[in-house]
Amino acid sequence: MTGSDGVKKVRDPGIDFIRVIACLIVIGTHVDVMGTGDSTKLLIRLLFSDGVTLFFVISGFFFFKKGFKETLKRSLTNIVLPGIVVMFLTYLFSPFIRGEKSIIQCLTYPELDLPGFITDVFSWGGGIRESLASHLWYIFTYLQLVLAYPLLKPLYTKDDRYRKYRWFIMVFIFINQIIMDLNMTGLISLLPVQVSPFMLYTTPAMLLMAGAELSMMMPVLKKSTRLKEVRIGAVVVFAVTLALRFVMQREVFRLNSTQDFYIYWNCAFATVESISFIIFVLSFDFRDNKLIQTMARVGKYTFYIYLLHYGIYHMLFFRMGPDWSLGLIDLNNGYDTLPKEILHILIRVPTVFILSLAASAVIVRTGEFFKTPKK
Repeated sequence: MTGSDGVKKVRDPGIDFIRVIACLIVIGTHVDVMGTGDSTKLLIRLLFSDGVTLFFVISGFFFFKKGFKETLKRSLTNIVLPGIVVMFLTYLFSPFIRGEKSIIQCLTYPELDLPGFITDVFSWGGGIRESLASHLWYIFTYLQLVLAYPLLKPLYTKDDRYRKYRWFIMVFIFINQIIMDLNMTGLISLLPVQVSPFMLYTTPAMLLMAGAELSMMMPVLKKSTRLKEVRIGAVVVFAVTLALRFVMQREVFRLNSTQDFYIYWNCAFATVESISFIIFVLSFDFRDNKLIQTMARVGKYTFYIYLLHYGIYHMLFFRMGPDWSLGLIDLNNGYDTLPKEILHILIRVPTVFILSLAASAVIVRTGEFFKTPKK
């Protein structure tokens, strides 16, 4: 595979490995139990909370590599258009996904509200009324970040006078992120609360910038003679941040049992954990690691896995029941014990992942077939 400059592209197995981990985490978020005051379930939920954060940071590694025109074109054709197509199919076939109609009935007697669908598309992800497509907010947020590219690009253009302000901007957003977290969880009270634009746009922009910074640091990191210290530092930062996040969220549950904001990807804890995790992973050289390289090959399919996994999970959910476990867990007494909870995750996440991967591989390979020049 070659780029527009004729240079052969070599995929980084470490980055693709992180994409796969992020994908598994996102699936774990959507198929497992949501946040709860129970300590075991809370810890599990926190470990499955930062998939979107990882995706945004990894996207930042490449976000500023090309010009605006090419970045916009690639985003529209590779991200936005496929996302809108999946969104349309989800709206059209939602009765089939829920087990209410067959595919033929959905086509023969469609319940699609076309004006409503168009309205939802132009809500920029803020008004997706079909719950089965609610995860597709991501594509619209990413598109808006691409449209803001001309504003961000000077920060990563050599010799540009605004380049020196990039760390000030990131720190400013991060501090505001901390204040937003405290306000949303009720630990402090600032009225009125107007945080939605901040959550949806400036936090992802900061994560893209963080990814760009890490991308510039990686060549130096790879040549460092103190990689062991770097890895230990990354693990310590991750562990301390996770522990503090756990304590803070448990305290929030004690004060307000319904508020679980620290469990979500856009809190400050998620930012620190994700960056430290990425530094730890990319400090290793995976070029000779066959296991990681095999897993990393799935990286090219992760976006389509993200698009499709929600519908596939709900197809299983509506046909096998909310507690489906392929018959491998005895649910007579619930699944609120630690072994059952872990088994619950180990069954659901790989099942949805493998089915989504199979569907994604078919789509990607079909697209490659039609793009390949015929001799």
